Amino acid sequence: MIKKFCCFFVSLLFLPCFAQKAQAHLVLGADFYQTFVDTDRETERLVKDKYDNIAAVLGFDFNGVGVEGFYQTFNEAENDYGVSSKLNVYGADFVLRLPTNEYFDFVGSIGYAHYTFETPVDDIDSEGLRLGLGLQFNLNKYIGLRAMYHYTALTEEIDNIKTINEFSAGIRIKF
Repeated sequence: MIKKFCCFFVSLLFLPCFAQKAQAHLVLGADFYQTFVDTDRETERLVKDKYDNIAAVLGFDFNGVGVEGFYQTFNEAENDYGVSSKLNVYGADFVLRLPTNEYFDFVGSIGYAHYTFETPVDDIDSEGLRLGLGLQFNLNKYIGLRAMYHYTALTEEIDNIKTINEFSAGIRIKF
């Protein structure tokens, strides 16, 4: 009898989660990124420690849980030593939006990112686990402005580059 009562009580706790109508949306977005590369003295001669770019985002959202794929490309940038380099990044994030009210959502993400540094000497590739945390301001139920911090720990140390920190601000449009 106690087991049945406990199961009934627990099911009542989850009932509000399923009371709302399921909503699936296609998500399109664009972000402005500032990427900071953690380099040592030797590596800073080849790559720049800060890159600015715009990224395209495509994904889907199902009641605040979704997947977003992204592609970032950077214009060629010159470092303090006069060496030009370019950075390309692509990957995917699992995204969780936790609404605080109708206007603000906390946003968390975990995903994968692949980085390619194009330098005059060689192309340097690495990938890693990408974690993100941010806030989204919803203008209405279809358009949101998002600001996030992303941390990437590279799985292979490339020329003493171990971590990459990124700040992004952008827009998300749900269809």
